[in-house]
Amino acid sequence: MFEQVEEYPVDPIMIGAEYFAQDPRFDKLNLTVGIYQDEIGQTPVIKAVKLAEQRLVDTQTSKSYLALTGDAEYCRVLGQEILGPDLYDDSFVAAQTSGGAVALRVMADLLAQMPTRPTIWLQTPTYGNYVPILTAAGALFKSVPYYDPIRREIVFDQMLEGLNAAQPGDVFLMQGVCHNPTGADMTPDQFEALLDLLEDRGIVPWIDLAYLGFARSWDADCTMARKIAVRFPECIVCVTLSKSFGIYRDRAGALFVKTRAGDRDRIHRAVSAIVRSGASHAPDHGPSVVRTILQDDSLKRLWLGDLDRMRTRVAEVRQRIVETERDLLGTNQLAYIAKQSGMFSLLPLTDAQEEALTRDHGIHVVKGGRVNVARLGADDITKLIIAISDVTSVK
Repeated sequence: MFEQVEEYPVDPIMIGAEYFAQDPRFDKLNLTVGIYQDEIGQTPVIKAVKLAEQRLVDTQTSKSYLALTGDAEYCRVLGQEILGPDLYDDSFVAAQTSGGAVALRVMADLLAQMPTRPTIWLQTPTYGNYVPILTAAGALFKSVPYYDPIRREIVFDQMLEGLNAAQPGDVFLMQGVCHNPTGADMTPDQFEALLDLLEDRGIVPWIDLAYLGFARSWDADCTMARKIAVRFPECIVCVTLSKSFGIYRDRAGALFVKTRAGDRDRIHRAVSAIVRSGASHAPDHGPSVVRTILQDDSLKRLWLGDLDRMRTRVAEVRQRIVETERDLLGTNQLAYIAKQSGMFSLLPLTDAQEEALTRDHGIHVVKGGRVNVARLGADDITKLIIAISDVTSVK
């Protein structure tokens, strides 16, 4: 039987991590998987998380199942944090999910199961797991340009022009701050112009929030979702808290679907049924940690302080990349990196140069040149700059 199973496409991020593990060199450098690391290469458990976990150990009285849509209090607290207490109300159907990926999949399933399936429009390039998720759900999707890796800038006008082909009732899946994989975010004016177009054409916005707190601040990074919620009677918000709270393996996420009043109960039943047929019940440890922190002023201050320090370190790494290139080589090939935000950027490399980076220098990146700058230590930056110069030099 199993000889009939065909080859499945391999996630380039996961295969990159696998190639790194197989590399026998001691001086190899892993810039693939998107996790935050401090200056000594560790992904720390932040203090507020440790304290919240201990409180849960001391006070938790049951390990029984939650509702299919999870802990209503977690959803309420998180919804009010992200969308604001004045915006988050009964117009939203909410579900606690196992990270952002499950929130995305639940929504993809819902859209794919509609009698008339809407087209989901994606940015190119965009997060590598969107296409596998949408494909597995059987959803319809198309792409519009977002970023030019040669010019190293957003092609905003081309994105809007591409969206002119969308029909009323279609969905635009976009990322919030710290765009993955490019690191290039829309300006506030560009974002407003995008919302104008979506509103004029009757396109439903779907925003994926994965790096809240890594661009400007937690509160400021929620602005995009709030602007959407104010303007649109229907919208979708997916959230993962892996990076923001440093709880990658604990899978804390959420799905928020804004509906018109007459549709709310039906959408809640649909989301519940889709959850039941898939993940069934979300794990609760990570979400309980988040809820505990957000409901305690002292823990929240501790967490926000650590989040600010993580964001500041990533911004400083970006600046040091640019300064190191100027000091070592007198060039500005990577100057664009300091203007971007979040963990990721795309290196200006051809496929052959990317292969040489790994083969000759032991620097592992995601196919397409995506690097996680948050994983770079001081010595790593110099190594990377020299390696890029070597593989891009005419020989």
